[in-house]
Amino acid sequence: MPITGSYQYGLVALSVVIAVLASYAALDLAERVTAASGWARWVWLAGGATAMGFGIWSMHYIGMLAYRLPVPVGYDWPTVMVSLGAAILASAVALYVVSHQKMGTAQALTGSVIMGLGIASMHYIGMAAMRLPAMCQYDIRLVALSVLFAVLISLAALWVAFEFRNHTKKAGWRKLGSAIGLGAAIPVLHYTGMAAARFVPTTTPPDLSHAVSISTLGTLVIAAVTIIILGLVSLTSWVDRKFAAHALELHASDERYRHLFERSLAGVYVGTPDGRLLDCNDAYSRILGYASNVECLSYAKLDSGFGSGDREEFLSKLEDTRALTNFEHCLQRKDNTSVWVLENATLFESNDDVAAVVEGTLIDITKRKQAETDLLQANSLLEKRQKEIDQELLLAERVQETLVPKGMAWPAGSVETFYQPARTIGGDFGLVAESPGCLNVMVCDVSGHGIGSALVANRIYTETMGQIQRGSEFAEMLRHLNNFVFRSFGGEFYITLAAARVKWDRRILEFAGAGHPPAMILQPGESPRLLESQSRPLGLMEEAVSGEATIEIPLQAGDRLVIYTDGFSESFNAQEETLGIQGLCEIVREASLLPLPKMKQNILDRVAAWQSGPPADDLSLVVVGFS
Repeated sequence: MPITGSYQYGLVALSVVIAVLASYAALDLAERVTAASGWARWVWLAGGATAMGFGIWSMHYIGMLAYRLPVPVGYDWPTVMVSLGAAILASAVALYVVSHQKMGTAQALTGSVIMGLGIASMHYIGMAAMRLPAMCQYDIRLVALSVLFAVLISLAALWVAFEFRNHTKKAGWRKLGSAIGLGAAIPVLHYTGMAAARFVPTTTPPDLSHAVSISTLGTLVIAAVTIIILGLVSLTSWVDRKFAAHALELHASDERYRHLFERSLAGVYVGTPDGRLLDCNDAYSRILGYASNVECLSYAKLDSGFGSGDREEFLSKLEDTRALTNFEHCLQRKDNTSVWVLENATLFESNDDVAAVVEGTLIDITKRKQAETDLLQANSLLEKRQKEIDQELLLAERVQETLVPKGMAWPAGSVETFYQPARTIGGDFGLVAESPGCLNVMVCDVSGHGIGSALVANRIYTETMGQIQRGSEFAEMLRHLNNFVFRSFGGEFYITLAAARVKWDRRILEFAGAGHPPAMILQPGESPRLLESQSRPLGLMEEAVSGEATIEIPLQAGDRLVIYTDGFSESFNAQEETLGIQGLCEIVREASLLPLPKMKQNILDRVAAWQSGPPADDLSLVVVGFS
């Protein structure tokens, strides 16, 4: 009759726990074997296969020891070692298969068959190591089923290990769940194999020459050692993973630094305080005139290119501050040409392990320095030219002063005048000149401001004086001036004017205007009579002067004549309102009650009071009083 045995369920549970731990360790080891390279990969493969195989072997032996028979049982230790070798070999195959970059169907099936047969071999070799007064017989169907379970579970283990070999935080819980699932499935093939065996008593004594008996304490020791080994393997894997992640981070940081170093548009260098160049990028090499950083490192020194005294000044400041910023100096390139650079440098002092180094950057500022030099030269030329212009303006101002009419007294009355250019010089001019039996008074306004207008005004003044000296009538004089301006300046300049000729013996005032604001004639306190221009501005068209260019006005004692430029009537106040002709007429009417000099000043003061800010146009004023 077969011997009937029973299971100690505590040890059964312990075998399942060890299977779970072995599965988790296997997943960890698959990750490390995949991540390692070179000799480290083979070290991890050998160590991992040993630890994983020992875990699987331990689970199976604890499962065998959990089966209690009513006869003494020993184990042949050489055979036990052979079964351990089978477990390690099966683990090595598994780790080798999953450590490849790709795992195809053929690789997975081949690996699972080899691994499954290895685990099944471990189990049945371990069964063969039993020494007891009984003979072990197997149900071939259950044996085949256990081998099938071994292959299928191995296939599942390989797939899970391959999926979770790359460590991520999200995969942590999934890996733990997979380890629990595999740990629960692995004992299935063991206990299926145990179910396939039955023990029949025999009278032949067992061979106990190499047999050892394992007590409950021994079983616990095997379990403890297995747990410790698997724990150490997982801890080592965790530490190695941390070191690998740290090394990867350092490598990535170093790569980023190298990319910044090599791709920087600024020249970057590392050297020593005594002038040795340790490293540099291509930008630094180009600044110094070398084709590449390899050539630069071969020939250049850190202090090459410095002028006399510059290197000493640079090092002195660097030693004092340890960090030098925006140090401008000129370097000599490989071809002996000069290059201006803006340098920033940091001095890292030496310690017991590392010598002192200087790290810095260079920016080529040659173009900027050239632009600064050009700007300084241009400013110097501008200053020189400005002085010349100031001298010319001063001379022009003195010349224009000769065109300003002076107040005067004459037998039939007196004349008061005023002139103020909007700039240093302007385009207005006035004229008060006596001729036989006449007094000629004129105010002329040349378009524009500044030197050009002043030069034209000077030229018009000369032409006008020539016409007066020849005794030309106003109509003839206006036509002559119109032709002269039109042909000389082609419409670029034009003039307006108001001219009066007093013939006191006849008590007649002849007046001619060309596009000019109306002159005023009045008795003191009365509203002025406006003398409008009969002609258009001179110089814009050939037919600017009309046939009736001149008008005659009878004069009375006490009459006052006011001729002005539009700088008066077009003055603006703070509300941007113009004074206008009517506003100026009111000022002239009220001021006419005053003596002639005070009348002129009152007009100027009241226009200035109305005006907001400095005058925007030239101001010319002639006031004539008749006695």
